[in-house]
Amino acid sequence: MPKDSNIPRYKVIEKDILDKINSQYYKIKETIPTEKELADEYHVSRVTVRKATDSLVMKGLLKRVAGSGTYVQDSPAHQKFPRQIGFTKEMEKLGMNAKTEVNSFSITKADNYIAKLLKISEGDMIYYIERSRYGDDLLLQFEISYMPVKYFPDLSISYLETSKYDYIENVRNIKINYCHHQDFPILPTPTMAEAFHIDTNTPIMKIINTTYSTDNEIIDYTIQYLNSPNYQLNYIRTRRSEEHTSE
Repeated sequence: MPKDSNIPRYKVIEKDILDKINSQYYKIKETIPTEKELADEYHVSRVTVRKATDSLVMKGLLKRVAGSGTYVQDSPAHQKFPRQIGFTKEMEKLGMNAKTEVNSFSITKADNYIAKLLKISEGDMIYYIERSRYGDDLLLQFEISYMPVKYFPDLSISYLETSKYDYIENVRNIKINYCHHQDFPILPTPTMAEAFHIDTNTPIMKIINTTYSTDNEIIDYTIQYLNSPNYQLNYIRTRRSEEHTSE
């Protein structure tokens, strides 16, 4: 639990539960942990937990069912895109020179949280990646990615300094089916505001992007923070002949 006296504890818990709903860690129609389990997890009283979940119930995101539990009722609007435009190609369209710096690249074991997001087993090996992406030397995007090692045994920094999607499709020959993405505005942390050269009251976009292969495997889970005053992420949305409805 963050020790920030300016933020009520129940608000911190509420935001964490909401983040887990957004990331599909808690899925629609599934139950969340009990009040006792949440109280133990966050080291707070059940009264504090109840105050956090009450707020999400009022917003229609959670629903309590007597004798059964608390279920995820809804999630903020999300979209499913057949294809995302890569950052490098987007910079080319804008007439800017793209540059990617890999700030962190390591192999580690997936904990329960990440394993559930990637639909792999806890303890499976994953890549943890942090990248800063620039257009004409202006920092436009910071991202954190998790990728299962089993699909990408030869992933290296040199690939990540160019295009991750090109590596996935052209080097590993894994075809991307679609990207499930959710976006919402947030206020930047002081560190991020300084890096983006904006003030802490300027909203930026946080995007959670989950990439699926044609085998319906999750091959990439990425959290992106966009320097929104200077850059907006674009997508190609296509209509396939077999699609009759949209999400």
